[in-house]
Amino acid sequence: MSDDLPPSDQLISNSRDELVDLLRTAVEMVESAKSVPLSSSVMISKDDLLEVLYEALEHIPYEIMEAKRLLRDKESYLEGVRLEAEEILEAARSQAEGFVSKTEVVRQANSKARHIIQEAKQEASKMRFEAEDYADQRLAALEIALVNTLKAVNAGRERLATSVTVRESSKSIVAPNESLEDDFFDQDKG
Repeated sequence: MSDDLPPSDQLISNSRDELVDLLRTAVEMVESAKSVPLSSSVMISKDDLLEVLYEALEHIPYEIMEAKRLLRDKESYLEGVRLEAEEILEAARSQAEGFVSKTEVVRQANSKARHIIQEAKQEASKMRFEAEDYADQRLAALEIALVNTLKAVNAGRERLATSVTVRESSKSIVAPNESLEDDFFDQDKG
């Protein structure tokens, strides 16, 4: 079956097999080591075990090392993406707050405008009522003055009418060369 694999995969497979063999050797060394009397510890040749472990490290496939690097890169990338997402969310929140703030300003401005218009209408209505009341008072005073003037005119006319009647009746008493007009405007003589 390993003959069907491409050369790079065959090398990885061989390297993996050798790695497994070396790790099994290290396990067997520990299992077959002599026990220290009256203890659960064992005695192993440090140099022999290190030699097997170093050789195992050399046979760790490149892909495992690359996978570790990719995991570190992925974590770094994900952290960058997370930070960028937080920045985008913060910008969106800020923009939304700006929209809300602008909307609130517009709502308050509209409310204030409606209030000002309502006050202006009330003030205009009050001023119109006061102006109409003032005009009605002036017209009433003028009416009283006109009624009094009319009464004075009527009274004056009545006196004139009485005076003319008295003069006409006294005309016959007036000398022929005197005129009624001379008597009528006596007050102008002086």
